Amino acid sequence: MKKLFLSLILLSSIFSLFAQINYIDLEGIFKGKYSYDNIKNLCWRPETNQYAQIEDNALLLTEAKTGKGQTLLAKYQLAKLLDEELSRFPSFTWIGKDKLYFPAYDKVLDLTTNAVSKIDMEDVFDYQLENFLFMTKKDGYVYVQSILNDYKPILLCPDTGKNIVFGESVHRSEWGINEGQYFSPKGNYICFYRMDESMVEDYPLVNTSTPIATVETMKYPMAGRTSHDVKAGIFDVKASVAKGKAVYHYIKTDKADGEFLTNITFSPDEKYLYITHLNRAQNHAKLIEYDLLTGNKTRVLIEEKDERYVEPQTRPVFLKNNRFLWQTRRDGWNHIYLYDLNAGTNTLLTQGNWEVSELIGLDPKEENIYFLASLDKPVDQYVCKVNIKSKKVENLTPESGTHTPRFSSDMSYFIDYFTNLETPRNIYLKSNNGKVSKLLKSSKDPFADCTMGKASIFSIKNKAGDDLYCRMILPPNMDRTKKYPCLIYVYGGPHSQLVTNTFMSGGTFLYYMAQQGYVIFTLDNRGTANRGAEFEKCIHRHLGDLEVEDQMCGVEYLKSLSYIDPKRIGLDGWSYGGFMTLSLVTRHPEAFKAASCGGPVVDWKWYEVMYGERYMDTPEENPDGYANASLLNKIKNVQCDLLVMHGCQDHTVVWQQSLELMKEAVKAGVEVDYFPYTIHDHNVTGIERVHLWNKIAKFHEEHLK
Repeated sequence: MKKLFLSLILLSSIFSLFAQINYIDLEGIFKGKYSYDNIKNLCWRPETNQYAQIEDNALLLTEAKTGKGQTLLAKYQLAKLLDEELSRFPSFTWIGKDKLYFPAYDKVLDLTTNAVSKIDMEDVFDYQLENFLFMTKKDGYVYVQSILNDYKPILLCPDTGKNIVFGESVHRSEWGINEGQYFSPKGNYICFYRMDESMVEDYPLVNTSTPIATVETMKYPMAGRTSHDVKAGIFDVKASVAKGKAVYHYIKTDKADGEFLTNITFSPDEKYLYITHLNRAQNHAKLIEYDLLTGNKTRVLIEEKDERYVEPQTRPVFLKNNRFLWQTRRDGWNHIYLYDLNAGTNTLLTQGNWEVSELIGLDPKEENIYFLASLDKPVDQYVCKVNIKSKKVENLTPESGTHTPRFSSDMSYFIDYFTNLETPRNIYLKSNNGKVSKLLKSSKDPFADCTMGKASIFSIKNKAGDDLYCRMILPPNMDRTKKYPCLIYVYGGPHSQLVTNTFMSGGTFLYYMAQQGYVIFTLDNRGTANRGAEFEKCIHRHLGDLEVEDQMCGVEYLKSLSYIDPKRIGLDGWSYGGFMTLSLVTRHPEAFKAASCGGPVVDWKWYEVMYGERYMDTPEENPDGYANASLLNKIKNVQCDLLVMHGCQDHTVVWQQSLELMKEAVKAGVEVDYFPYTIHDHNVTGIERVHLWNKIAKFHEEHLK
């Protein structure tokens, strides 16, 4: 009996040792193999508390309060109305309480009359409900199309010319600028950017796909060099429609107030325009009010200064009675203030050592403000509300994890998309007091058939006593009596947060690498987001110093673990993560066995004005900081196997960065594996990303594992 028992134990050990691992199919990621359960086209009907969805090839409406549902439109009915053959009920967008827009067919259905309008637009990229305005782009120019003139296209700005860009995002999309035009509340005006890049130096991009390689240029304002010039224009919708051509004028901005124009918004009555100005040094911001019709400056509402930098990311949100909400890090954390223009006062509404990450909106009575915040757990995201009168903050979604809401028009209800490390996606219907009405959908784990490693989130201390949040993914079937290679995935730059309480936190590829037998580790160092101004701004003028110090705290922690092989620790990172990877292996070459990186910043003097000068000032103002951060004179220190990749059409971190690094590597006699992705921009996207993943996996299989 004893021999039989020992034999069973031995067989069990052998079985565990060779247990089958079902690996993630990397190509399958791009072919929909691991798609999450969802509710198709789930959205709120405007001006109601009805939510809509597509189910059983029909558009269903459900009353949030009662839960009673009805079929608004079946596929066969829609096919008849649109005069189209429909294989399935198509995706739609509400453009009013009773109007549906079907982008696949460029048609609008009026539910009250069943009338269908055909809109001849090739590339719709923005719209506004009032007057049903559409923005389209054709042949590089932006046009306005409105219901007021049967959608006949009108050029947004005829003030064109070589190197002139209008109606598009400017300042390289920094400071929350993601659009190039802004609609007024009633749809009577459109504010647009006009950017003159003629004074910015051309930067060459080589296209090798032509029989003889050709050069295509872009405008790339490098740190310390000449930047572009931006204006804000006002397009008068009704006057333009009446005349059949653009009627517009420019706001009379002054560079002395700050040359960067950010976060534009209109007053509710459309009498004023508000622009946040930021100076070139990015340490002085002004919120300025302009008369909309004359373009004249009327007053400066807010000024903010900081010895390092200010970073206005949001617009004022207007209430009734000449009041508005403003977000700022004035007290060290991003919080909401209420400004009263009549009384000339401002009131702090939220406070604490946590960040407001997004202001969602207000209820109709303007009693409560709804917002997203991390509260006491920086890795989480909660839906919260604050009462304007009492300043009481309530967490409407206390379950630890990441909550992403969609509110109904009057903020009475919201649909809560919830995820955490163990939960792929739950979709709840909740009221504005946080009460769960019902669970709309609970997703099954799309990776249930794969053998997955266990992920955990925790914190360690750095030398300054700060909590540094970390994520670790262990290999499947891990034997803690053995030692494993460890791959550190790093980014580490501003506006990033890699360690979040979400399902598959960090991305699918990291879990794939854990399946290959690596312990995967990620740490958010000082300089990253959601931890307050000091935590992020302390890296100013000295990029790479404190970030590397914190990452090395992570390395020391890893070395203290019995199951980590201290001689097999590797790195991988892209962009700022590429800069961090190279900084780590050149400053602490003894610590790493292998490293891979892509699109790395090698020298900040070759990076662009807006981002680079914010964190480093200009090369002339901070020569020591630039010299210390440069990797060109440090590549000689590399001792580990190193793979460097770069997209040859990179508009963000120009190819010059890694090419110059390779030149210095040759001079220093350092062997580097180098791979250019010839047709890709700042990263490798689409199915060809599998090639990138396989290259990284193969490299570390050979040199780290």
